[in-house]
Amino acid sequence: MPARRSPATPRLLATLTLALAGCASGPPAPRPWVETATRTLNLSLASVEVQGRRVTLTRSASASGPLPVVIYLPGIGQEGDSGQRWATAWAQAGYAVLGVQPLEDDAAAWRSPLARTGEFRALGERHYGAAQQADRQAALGRLLQALRASPSLAGVPLDWQRTALAGYEIGAQAVLALGGEAGGWQPRAVIAISPPPMTAVPGTPPALIITSDADGDALGLVTDPAQRRRAFDSLSPGAGWLLRLPSLSHAALSGTLAPDGWHAQDQHRGGPSGAGGGGGRGEMGGGRAPQGPAGGAPRGPRSGSATEAAQADLGEALRMSRAFLDAQLRGAALPPSPSLVVR
Repeated sequence: MPARRSPATPRLLATLTLALAGCASGPPAPRPWVETATRTLNLSLASVEVQGRRVTLTRSASASGPLPVVIYLPGIGQEGDSGQRWATAWAQAGYAVLGVQPLEDDAAAWRSPLARTGEFRALGERHYGAAQQADRQAALGRLLQALRASPSLAGVPLDWQRTALAGYEIGAQAVLALGGEAGGWQPRAVIAISPPPMTAVPGTPPALIITSDADGDALGLVTDPAQRRRAFDSLSPGAGWLLRLPSLSHAALSGTLAPDGWHAQDQHRGGPSGAGGGGGRGEMGGGRAPQGPAGGAPRGPRSGSATEAAQADLGEALRMSRAFLDAQLRGAALPPSPSLVVR
């Protein structure tokens, strides 16, 4: 005669089944970025339209103005609300961070015919090329002039006498190409994150170049990460700092978080990589992100994936970028770092 099962057995089996299913599903889905920013990080977010482009304002909810300003330009295929990890670090240090993509064509890069047909090298050559760069610089000049015409944005008083320009990828190219003139005024500092191999324009303000020994290029344009220091080598003595960090990918340096759904794709289906456009929004994120070329092999969050990039350790880069802003805009001393080279 078979043994009688306890009445609790079906309930126990159901509980174990649910528990195992939960384990199999991996980590919980990330919270929306707005929720994390406002509830956990004490940030205030706002968005306004200037010159037909959306400008995202990130600041500490407890900061009082007028606030010194950091204008951030994202990479290929990204909108101005990208680079949240950079924006968070600077906003928590008391800066108003204004993120904007000057050209709609740059924002829509991963929806272009070249991207849809996999012509990523040609796509990179187009967006880094002279014609697109000229259009971007002209649009940026108009944006800067319009922004500076108002003493406040979204009700936040801004201190335009203490302003820095920062950019990633094509954004880094833009801020290094402005030189001493940016919409008719001189910014006091520049931060160029993962710039292409280029020569900085004469008259460039004090500049911090941030790159990595693993800062490659999924577009196939940068054959050696060391080429990204060319801008640093062209800066005037006393006006250049190079922060070269170990093992950070190009996507990780975007500081951008992965969008809703990418976390699950990375864990289970090997979803699209953000390597080409600087990654997407990661464990804290939500919203849009670029659809860049894939890269890496499956291993939990894929190597080169948006989630892996968002989980990378940017601690030293965030710390030193904040310190550089404080040194240039507030007169603080720049602390030493074993990864920092001074020109």
